Amino acid sequence: MRRLIRAFCLLCGCVLCLQVAFVPAQARVVYRYASGDGRRRVALTFDDGPHPKYTPQILDILAEYHVPATFFVVGSNAEYYPQLVERIHREGHEIGNHTFHHRHVSKMTDEELLADVLACRRVIEDLTGRPPTLFRPPEGICNDSVKAICEKLDMTIIIWSVDTTDWAHPTQQEILENVRTNTKHGSIILMHDFIGQKSPTPAALRKIIPMLRGLGYEFVTVSQLLGAP
Repeated sequence: MRRLIRAFCLLCGCVLCLQVAFVPAQARVVYRYASGDGRRRVALTFDDGPHPKYTPQILDILAEYHVPATFFVVGSNAEYYPQLVERIHREGHEIGNHTFHHRHVSKMTDEELLADVLACRRVIEDLTGRPPTLFRPPEGICNDSVKAICEKLDMTIIIWSVDTTDWAHPTQQEILENVRTNTKHGSIILMHDFIGQKSPTPAALRKIIPMLRGLGYEFVTVSQLLGAP
């Protein structure tokens, strides 16, 4: 059934893209967001999962500290590990669209990109009951095609302002110093719940949360950072 749905999304994507290509690229693009209400807020975000090796560890840590986060899931991983997407949703975290195949967007046609975004959206909606409203392009590449598609699909493009570079396997101390130095009110912090080899992310996350709380920061989802209730 999921394969039939994906095929339908691919077909619809090709048709819809004929319209998307002519939409003005006015989609909202957010790197960080600081409101004027005096609250020091930051959003933790996790890309490329879900995956059974590290996603459960990260969810356990977030639950231990009662911290909400935003997961930008890859549709093919979400389809393969639906129980993890369901857990992310059940535990109150936000789920965003990170395309179905995680291909480099500049190497895709508009039709291919749209089909990839729609396929990921369908998987998320099937598992959570709601379509994602946030989109993060792979590698943060936000070209005119990405903007036009997100404008058409009414999605906000979320990049980041603090890159932990956890994907490059820095030490925990390097990650902590990076986050401590660069985090400000309204920061969107990029981490990953799917990394090849041994990931430093869970251990670093366990230290990042109390460190930032000690500096007076409150953790929220991206939508909450943008002002959603």
